[in-house]
Amino acid sequence: MNKVFNVSILALSIFLSACDRLSNSTEKIGETAGVMVKGIETGVKKARAINISNAESLSTKGITTGKVSLKNDKEGTDNLLSIYLIFSKKFKGKVSAKAYDNQGLEMGRSSVKVDAKSGEAGFYDFHFDKRTNIDRDGKIVLE
Repeated sequence: MNKVFNVSILALSIFLSACDRLSNSTEKIGETAGVMVKGIETGVKKARAINISNAESLSTKGITTGKVSLKNDKEGTDNLLSIYLIFSKKFKGKVSAKAYDNQGLEMGRSSVKVDAKSGEAGFYDFHFDKRTNIDRDGKIVLE
């Protein structure tokens, strides 16, 4: 009986050791997969980023941009551009956005009326024609 008990303890020790190694391996695989998924997510975000530039005249008026998102309206595809505008100076007037394709050809214009005080910020929607499909490899110029 003592031999059976010793063999059982040995078998249990081997089993627990294998489970511990498996658990550590599984944890490492999980960590690696997490890092890989985060890297893929970052790459996709960069690839989907919208190329926006401000005309110098806009910068001198104290307007800079923050977050940008692109949506569909009810009729078009990727034709509703939402831009977070930041005002370091008082501004009253129009801000225009021109959309260009990947060959530099203009394909749409939109403008919004703004009346902002210094220090204010907010999202402004630039609604383009339903036929303007803003491409990720094109660009937007704010004026």
